Formats: sequence, structure tokens, C-alpha cells
Amino acid sequence: MNAPNESPHTRYGTPLPGLHEGPIPVEPYVSPAFFEKERERLFKRIWLQVARQEDVPNPGDYLVLELELFGAPIILARGEDGAIRAFHSVCPHRGNLVTAHYCSHGNTRSFVCGYHGWTFGTDGRLKSLPGKAYFPDVDPAKLGLKPLACDQWNGFVFIHGDPQPPQSLRAFLGGLADDMEGYPFDQMQRIARYGAEVQVNWKTFVDAFHETYHVGMVHARSLKGCGQPTASSNPWNVPVSARIYPPHHSVTNGLADELVLTPAGALAWQLGMSFSAAQEMPKLPGTNPGNDASWYFDINVFFPNFFCDLGPGWYFTYNFWPIAADRTRWQMDIYQFAAADIGQRVAQEHTKVLLRDLLYEDLSTMETTQRGLESGVLKEMTVSDEMEVAVRHHFTNVMRWVESQ
Repeated sequence: MNAPNESPHTRYGTPLPGLHEGPIPVEPYVSPAFFEKERERLFKRIWLQVARQEDVPNPGDYLVLELELFGAPIILARGEDGAIRAFHSVCPHRGNLVTAHYCSHGNTRSFVCGYHGWTFGTDGRLKSLPGKAYFPDVDPAKLGLKPLACDQWNGFVFIHGDPQPPQSLRAFLGGLADDMEGYPFDQMQRIARYGAEVQVNWKTFVDAFHETYHVGMVHARSLKGCGQPTASSNPWNVPVSARIYPPHHSVTNGLADELVLTPAGALAWQLGMSFSAAQEMPKLPGTNPGNDASWYFDINVFFPNFFCDLGPGWYFTYNFWPIAADRTRWQMDIYQFAAADIGQRVAQEHTKVLLRDLLYEDLSTMETTQRGLESGVLKEMTVSDEMEVAVRHHFTNVMRWVESQ
């Protein structure tokens, strides 16, 4: 434990790669032209997490994913053979959106284009071509819905714009996935989902959630007595430890040295697993890879836009979906073990409400930050090498992908 006048430092569990040095330029956070490069050179060429396998549990279950990055919705469907696949929703006949008259999720035996009635199976293959005799020179086997690569890791479903990506999903996830192996994802269930569409660049949005420097200011009231570092031990919320597995990274958030819970937090802590500090909860596999004594939870960031933060008996995910240079759709899902009694149910409700309030506070800075960046007053941002190492690493990788041809 640090003495009151001692400055804490992050302990790195992996070598630091070469990172962008000096101030970070503002232009990539506000430029529509740069955003178009991100769309083509980054998001269409990388694995993206889009769902969990239990979102489409049965044959015929589907989701319509509104991902503006691809220009048209994506269909995620479980086929009759049990496999989960992904397709562009563009009909190969004349380009109508097959999903135009479908709900955002449901169950179906086939997808029918509302323009000319071309019908596709849940495996994407063309099943019926009305007036087939009038298409004598076409091969129906080649006229299925255009596929995307689709694969899973620990129940998380990912897609890739290239049907045959140069790198497998597991190879892409790399060392960060190794650190998280064994976590009981399959034993937990979603207890809450929050989302918003915000007028902010997706990188500005991401940057607000993988640094803890802001905690003492933005969350001063909501997190009081919920396990955040006290002024005596870590006044600026420096990460306890960090690991970098390019292009991904993980940052460990620490507990307070003296835990003083609010009445609601104390009750939740006594009743069951909650986002309130739970120092006595058993360590779950896949958590605290740095074996930090003051561990609270791990902020795990799979580049470019998926967070999977692991705690003692709960985890939550973030997805940041770019819409435009100044607009992002964000989603948070919270997971916990099923409540065994009313006490644990109350603890879950506390987690849901506390995290909701935290998110309101985080979102309160997004649009004002974007407005400030777009004002032109700043040409660059001053970023700490240590407290904001995640911000620097993320920007470094964005630039590497965008500048590659």
C-alpha cells in the first residue's frame, strides 16, 4: 500500500510496444475524411464482436444488426444445422434490402425479399427464384446472400467483412483472450442492457472508458464508498497494472485501502455479488492476471470497439459502433450469476442502478468534449504516458490500420 505522499505507478505485465509519442492530434477525432478511411481500412478488415450465442439460441433465430459501417444491415442467423452465420442483407438480384420488412430479431424458416420474392434459407443459400425459367444463364448456387466470416470465442459472436479473413478469430484475440480463459461466461446471464446514440466520435467515446483518471472528478458522488481509491493511496486513480497485447490491452482498476460503503452499497455487499466492492468474493478464473492485491476489476479492450470488463461475480461489455465522424451508437450489457434468492436479486438491482448512474455521468462529458474538439481551438491533446496509456495505445493502433494500404 502506498504511503500518503508516495506517487503510485502502474506495473506493466507485458513489454510496452512502440506507441505514438507526444501530443495526440485532434484531426482524426473530427475529420469526416479520416472517418471514411477508418470505415474502409479498419472496421471492414477486422474481427468485430456483435452478439452472444444465446441471443440466437434456436435454429431459425436471427438478429438484424444495424451497422452503418457496412452500409446495409447484417443478418446474424442460426441455421437448421445449429451453426451461426452472418450475411449482408442485400438481395443479389437487384439490391433490395431483404430485411426491410423483418423485425430486429425473431425466428424464421427463410428470408424473403419483398421486391421480387427471392427466398433465402437461414444458411444464406437461395431457396426459391420466382420465374426461374427466365434466368437461363444464372447459377442459383452462386446467388445466395453475400456472407461475412463468423466465429465464436467463449460464446461471444464475431464477424469479419472478409468471408475468408487472413487471420483466425482466436489468433486475432491473442494473449488477452489467454488471460481471460476460464472465466465462467456460460454460467452468467444478462441482467441489464443500456444504450444510447451520442453525438461524439467513436474514439472519444472509447477513450472515456479505458482510463481511470476521470473517476475522481466525474464519479465523485456515485462511487463514494464503492471501492474506488482514496486520496491517501491513489488520488489520481492510476491503474494498478496493465498488459498490452497489440492491438488489445487490459488495465486493472484498484480498490480503496479503506473501504467505507454507503448504506445501499453495504446492504448490497452483504446480500450478494454487486458492483459495490466485494473484497471477500472468491477469485474467478480469468480475472486479475497481475495478481494485484487491491484488484477491483479488469478493463479488457479488444480492438477496436469491444470491452469485456471482468469482476468478482459479474462482468459487463461495451460496444461502440461508429455512425459518422461525430456520431456513435453505444451499448452496454451486464451479466451476473442467476440470483439464488431475494437477497441476491436485490444486490443485482443495486448493480444495475449504480452502473446506470455511472453511465449517465460518463455520457455527460461526451458531447461537450466533441464540441470542444470540433471548435478548432486545439490542434492536439496532451495525454499522460502512464495514466492514459490505454488512450495512447488505442490511438497508435487506429493510425497503424488507417495508414496501412
